[in-house]
Amino acid sequence: MKVDQICICMIAILLVGCTSAPETPDGGGVLPKCGALPNCVNSQTGIGRIAIAPLQATVEQWQELKQWLGKQDNWTIQVEAADFLQAVVKTPLMQFRDDVQLLYNPNTGLIQVRSSSRLGISDMGTNRRRVESLRAHIVDGPAVSGLDLLQIQPKSR
Repeated sequence: MKVDQICICMIAILLVGCTSAPETPDGGGVLPKCGALPNCVNSQTGIGRIAIAPLQATVEQWQELKQWLGKQDNWTIQVEAADFLQAVVKTPLMQFRDDVQLLYNPNTGLIQVRSSSRLGISDMGTNRRRVESLRAHIVDGPAVSGLDLLQIQPKSR
């Protein structure tokens, strides 16, 4: 019985341990690193399974993407600046809260992206699919907007 209680406490600590939003980048323009858990992707500091390619976009595509994200039902923009956007995304089925940070450099035409789950040990690929759906939206434009940005997510974690 005591072992069961210890296991339940350990699971609760693991699940609750990742519930805060990431830091916004400092003046150096570097997104926060992903933690040790496989529930994050990062185009700037990711290594191995955490790594993902940055998004390519013109200034016009960047502006259109920010406007489109602001209209998505499951996205809440927390911070918006000329070259940065931070949002909380709720997954459709379980309403998990995930964090997305986009950092645009108009000189290179690259959007560095970090997408991370606040809860759970693994994201079951949700963050990677989210970034790839953003990439598809930039490439295909408004034609993709009918997909609603995270109906592509898995049904549960």
